[in-house]
Amino acid sequence: MRPIIGITASFDEERGVATCPSTYIDAIVEAGGKPVLIPLMPEEAAEEMLSVVDGLVFPGGVDVDPMRFGERPIPQLGRINPLLDEMEIPLAKKALAMNMPLLGICRGCQLVTIAAGGTLVQDIPGQVGGAMKHGQDAPRWYGTHEVVLDEDSLMARLHNTRRLTVNSFHHQSIKSPGDGFTVTARALDGIAEAAESKKGFRLLIQWHPEGMWKHNRVFLAPFTALCKAAKGQPWE
Repeated sequence: MRPIIGITASFDEERGVATCPSTYIDAIVEAGGKPVLIPLMPEEAAEEMLSVVDGLVFPGGVDVDPMRFGERPIPQLGRINPLLDEMEIPLAKKALAMNMPLLGICRGCQLVTIAAGGTLVQDIPGQVGGAMKHGQDAPRWYGTHEVVLDEDSLMARLHNTRRLTVNSFHHQSIKSPGDGFTVTARALDGIAEAAESKKGFRLLIQWHPEGMWKHNRVFLAPFTALCKAAKGQPWE
């Protein structure tokens, strides 16, 4: 039986549509899961979905409102979606309290960090001196910079390597990881690129493995591990 993996869907308020890139759906199916979208809904209804799913993916998307981590917005802040923040942050907090297996990607990485009490760099080019380009002008499947994975980390074990060349489509990053999380991968300029928890399966990734695995199977590893954890199986 495939585990049910919930994916929170983005919401376009102007068009009134819920959206999710098919790359996330394809990755979960390939990894052995059954994807189910969680559209924008009231907090209570969203939390009820946690009794239906076995694991969660918080995908990429727009910036998170910096007021959610106690900061004022800087001029370089991008588009925010307050309704999505309003649903996803409490949902992430509840999932963390339940120790539900979860995977956060790009915005999802940042959102779970905030839900766990961490903070973000609002804009890498404006706030981090010497940073490399983290918003690539290249196909999503193509890696444009290296990351170094901590030797004793889940990230290194899942990918069976200490170095990965990853894609990059973000201008924000983890400043301080949330409670229970440790940064376990960094770009060569020091920018945090992944964090993980030693309690259960909680993996946060700044790049987009869902856009790369069809060209390099190593990037399917986080989705496979999530599905195994959601089934209650060893994930590494």
